Amino acid sequence: MPAAVKIKAGKYGSAIGLLLERGGVFQTRHQRTLIVDSAQKKALEQADLVDTNGLKEGSDKEHAHKKDAS
Repeated sequence: MPAAVKIKAGKYGSAIGLLLERGGVFQTRHQRTLIVDSAQKKALEQADLVDTNGLKEGSDKEHAHKKDAS
């Protein structure tokens, strides 16, 4: 499941470089945010590149509201 991960200030280039070296697919977002898979997230965490005050885990779709059928 993809996760939004906020990267520490000044480490965005390092995070992108790490992901490019490892291969795979990821997406960039605004303000140092990357959309990555669980293995990529773990690699970023191990490299101490993730901002712990960043985004909550999970996707935006988890909090989507369903329309009432009535």
